[in-house]
Amino acid sequence: MITGETILCYAADPWRGLWRNRHQIMTRLARHNTVLYVEPRRYLWQTLRQIRSGELRAADLRAPLLARHESDLWIYHDPYYAPFAGHLSGGPLTAALRRRALRRALCDLGAGRPILWLLRPFQADQIGLYDEKLVVYHVTDEYSAYPTVADPAAFLRQEEALLRRADLVIVTSPGLLASKGRHNPNTHLVPNAVDFAGFQQALATGQPLPALGEGADAIPRPRIGYAGALNEKLDFVLLARVAEAHPGWQFVMIGQVDLVREPTRADALRRLPNVHWRGPIPISELPGAIAAMDVCLLPYERNQWTANIDSLKLYEYLACGRPVVGADIPATRAFAGLVRIADEPDAFAAAIAAALAEDSPELVAQRQAVAAANTWDMRVEQISGLLVESPGQLKADP
Repeated sequence: MITGETILCYAADPWRGLWRNRHQIMTRLARHNTVLYVEPRRYLWQTLRQIRSGELRAADLRAPLLARHESDLWIYHDPYYAPFAGHLSGGPLTAALRRRALRRALCDLGAGRPILWLLRPFQADQIGLYDEKLVVYHVTDEYSAYPTVADPAAFLRQEEALLRRADLVIVTSPGLLASKGRHNPNTHLVPNAVDFAGFQQALATGQPLPALGEGADAIPRPRIGYAGALNEKLDFVLLARVAEAHPGWQFVMIGQVDLVREPTRADALRRLPNVHWRGPIPISELPGAIAAMDVCLLPYERNQWTANIDSLKLYEYLACGRPVVGADIPATRAFAGLVRIADEPDAFAAAIAAALAEDSPELVAQRQAVAAANTWDMRVEQISGLLVESPGQLKADP
């Protein structure tokens, strides 16, 4: 494990949100290093909107920019008085103010030359500003396929430029390795994983599950569940047809609905009485909620986005020993011996029925054994080795 380094991680989402791979990785790196998790940049239009609505007050301008989360992990956000304005008038001034504030935060932490950890192509404008010793580009999705990307071709050109500049590129799926590795020979596959020990500890407590209700209000069985981001990568039409055809099955949807291009896409599923929407839940409740499902789902669309994912949910489902039914995409085919794969509504329903009928303690143990062989501690050790082997001045703890 590397030790004594400073990791300056430019995040793609706030710390207090859906836990993703960067949360897991940075938490572990912070045990032996200083990690500064920089939350997403604030844009001028966001700030102006918050001022008009009264959400942003004068006192917020003096709010601390730096907060300790745990160990040596620090959460940082740009000052409210210096939003990102791009090429607009005042843009260079606010950029200078942001640089000054972040340098002050690094100085306050006694940080050395950082490892610059980037998660999106547009963050390449930070390269060279903080005397970094190494630039890491961490690719966790085919970002050009996101519904928020208006010009995928332009996005890919921007990403290719960053890929060539990075000292180390980390990708999470074989598809990404093939497409991104063409632009940088120091590109490596580090799949997603699970906090297996943490999941087992949470399961052992047997805490109540507010997300599933309690007592007379508890969701009856069988429970067919999904936990994660509820966005365009899910096949809501497939789910609606299966749920409508099987009113005795209770479908539990855990997560934040985030539909960008088609906000009404999940409406048909919402109207069904046997579908329960529970919203996002704390990470501490997730293991128990998953374990309380009878079958867990990966109901993905088949498109460029899902062709390149490595589903975090899959590892978490397996850690709880749950049967899994998923769409026919590379991520599920890689675990074909443990996941029932189907696409059409009738076949998907048949796979769920088979999973309900054929579960056993032996299958539970088999799933959990695979999860135990894919932990975040293992992944971070792999990443540490890649950092040491990359151009720079890093050393691992002997």
